[in-house]
Amino acid sequence: MAKQIKHTATDKTMTLNELAAFVQDAMRSGADGTEKVKATVAFSGRIKDVTVDVATPAQTSLDKPDTSHGG
Repeated sequence: MAKQIKHTATDKTMTLNELAAFVQDAMRSGADGTEKVKATVAFSGRIKDVTVDVATPAQTSLDKPDTSHGG
């Protein structure tokens, strides 16, 4: 299963700071840098929004919370 990270420009087009925040968010969410980035671009060539799909690791039985109430 993949988690989608998407950032949209606060104004008409994205700033470098907004792009940097997107990259930080993606990397902190588990991106390893090899993922393909999708972008919506204005007619002028400026970025409106960017999206990346980050694979989420499969949950193992060790990751699941203990719900047993044994005595």
